[in-house]
Amino acid sequence: MDIEYANAKMKKTLESSVLIGKRYGHIRGKLEIRLSELQMAECLSDITPEPPPRRHKLKGDKSDCWGIDVSKNWRIVVKPIGDFDSEDLSTIAGIQIISIEDYH
Repeated sequence: MDIEYANAKMKKTLESSVLIGKRYGHIRGKLEIRLSELQMAECLSDITPEPPPRRHKLKGDKSDCWGIDVSKNWRIVVKPIGDFDSEDLSTIAGIQIISIEDYH
């Protein structure tokens, strides 16, 4: 899957194990696993809705995004990019990582 980032700082952080550890030390291992799963996936449907990683559609102001569990509270928030059918996740071959957050 093609992965883009919300900004250059996020890209630099998420592409470095050392920087992931500094910024997200408490969830470092699980975050690196989820990022690896995203890189290996061909499309968003390859990320299972079952835990883990429990891919799920978000609501409210993030209704155009999906959440992917990292831990009990932390999520990777991704937004589909490119041409896709929002009803068919197998057509979503590109995502932008918007944030990694505890939005609860």
